[in-house]
Amino acid sequence: MGFLHRKFLGVVETPREAVLRNLGHLIQAKRGAASVLPGFGLTETGFRSDAERLAGLGLEIRETLSRYEPRVEVVSIDEAPAAAGGAPGLVVRLLLRDSHEPMDLLLDPGSRRLRERPPEEPSGEDDP
Repeated sequence: MGFLHRKFLGVVETPREAVLRNLGHLIQAKRGAASVLPGFGLTETGFRSDAERLAGLGLEIRETLSRYEPRVEVVSIDEAPAAAGGAPGLVVRLLLRDSHEPMDLLLDPGSRRLRERPPEEPSGEDDP
């Protein structure tokens, strides 16, 4: 958590947890809402097609993370197929700069919720 949570509540986070928490704040924030940080957060997508919305979000995520979250490097941002009855999302692949540990996140563009994607399991095709 932030300084106040560590200092007064005694909460201890791993670097990965701290980055994930901060990314959630960045993604949830509405761009332009804070006059002192005009580029902080993401623009409201409004009435755009899924393709337009995902392309715009991908560009803004890359820009926002490079500016406001120096602990990660954006490796790639790709479209995630739509779940049953849902809209397509984004897979944001990051690398933690200090540990070089990969972090894959799934973004639901509608709710702007991030969740960590579990590591992919081996396909088992090479097993005898």
